[in-house]
Amino acid sequence: MLVKYINRTLLYVQLPLLCAVLLEAHIRFLLLQANSASSYILIVVQLMIECLPFFIAHHFAHKAARHRAVLIWLLGFLCYPFLSLVMNAQSTYLANWSLLGIQGWLLAVLASAAWFVNRAMKERNKTRSLQFISRLFSLNIVITLLLIGWAIVMAGVFNSVQAPKDNPSLNAVIDVTNVYTEFGQFLGFLWQFLLLAALVGCVYALNRYGLIRQILAKQGALAFVSGALVCIIIITPMLASLVLWLPLNNPVVTLFPSENHQVFAPVNYQFLFWILAISTPLILVFERQQQDAALARIAQQQTYTELKLLQQQINPHFLFNTLNNLYALTLTKSDDAPHLVVKLSNLLRYTVYEGQKEQVTLAQETSYLRDYIALQQIRNHDRCTLDLKWPEHGNEFTLPPLLIIMLLENAFKYGVEPTIAQSHLRFHMQLSKNKLTVVCENPIFTNTQDKAGGMGLENLRRRLILLYPGKHTLTCGPRGGLWHAKMTLELVPC
Repeated sequence: MLVKYINRTLLYVQLPLLCAVLLEAHIRFLLLQANSASSYILIVVQLMIECLPFFIAHHFAHKAARHRAVLIWLLGFLCYPFLSLVMNAQSTYLANWSLLGIQGWLLAVLASAAWFVNRAMKERNKTRSLQFISRLFSLNIVITLLLIGWAIVMAGVFNSVQAPKDNPSLNAVIDVTNVYTEFGQFLGFLWQFLLLAALVGCVYALNRYGLIRQILAKQGALAFVSGALVCIIIITPMLASLVLWLPLNNPVVTLFPSENHQVFAPVNYQFLFWILAISTPLILVFERQQQDAALARIAQQQTYTELKLLQQQINPHFLFNTLNNLYALTLTKSDDAPHLVVKLSNLLRYTVYEGQKEQVTLAQETSYLRDYIALQQIRNHDRCTLDLKWPEHGNEFTLPPLLIIMLLENAFKYGVEPTIAQSHLRFHMQLSKNKLTVVCENPIFTNTQDKAGGMGLENLRRRLILLYPGKHTLTCGPRGGLWHAKMTLELVPC
């Protein structure tokens, strides 16, 4: 099962590059005007061998961290082609054997870059720049670019043939030199094919915004099929008449699918039918993907809103407990009251500023917990002994702020404050790779703690579910006369 998953992932990662290499191989095959399958296979194998460094660089850049990925990508897609040009210049054999040129390199670069942009759009939040990129990859833009590209290619093909109006059989080969020398003729062909592309785009727009969104979505499949047939019957002769008006049509060459000047030829209707048949599932899949993405954004926003509400509940909960401590010290006119005010000021500063961030370092959170324990020691004096253990390398990992304090607050509230007798509290934080384990034990003096520790622990449970779905554990309960709480988290590296 793991091998199959790895193979599927590898295929998905390399698919854009594979497409670029096969496209370049097909172009090379057409330029050579070869007809045998063995020639085509040889070209594909040769290009695959020459492009192997691209595949390797793309794969390892996908696996590596950001800065290292950029370095690997540059080595594969810039340094290797430059080195290849130098070697070809030094060796006549390599220059004659090599098929990789500027066109193939550009196709590989664009394919790899498009894949990384697509991955960034999925993994990151939609900032303004990513929203702009997302719009560039919308279905309408892609269809428009494909139609414009088709028009440019067809104009180049017609421009590369002597007397295309009198030549019914055309080779799909573009002579770039002719595009420059006969640029006026190229523009003459281009505007006609752009008009054809615009007509196909109009059929696509009618299908998406009229037939699918207005009829299929609101009236059902039967109305959609009926509407599509009506459009085919009415629109086909109208579009055919427009196409017949183009100067490229003559007694020998025609741009009709029927290859004649009959506007009502059955093949013309079939052509429009296939445009609708091909575009309909494509549009439906894209619309479904957009709908799922919109629902995911709504769910994410709801989760964020709930987390902010839970975060707001933490501040007054903590503040009330600490003010009670300060009130008790002022009643006894304790000399520790000023020190407690300083500690309280530090804690509130962290709560107000760092507590509003999405992530803080483990070292920052640990420092906050140390200040909280120091504050409690001021109030409880020598009534409580502590067994503390703190994690190392806290600057290498992050976590949401004010996530662990609940365990300490409940330990002091239910294990230290209810008694004037000596008590013992154990608080250990251990970091193993990226897994943080927090263990807190305190004596049980009341039955209140058996009810999950009140609002604090319930708040903690809900935050863990939202922030670490499937990547945390939290167990609380009596064990051997002590209240034992254990929490594990899978932290994110900085």
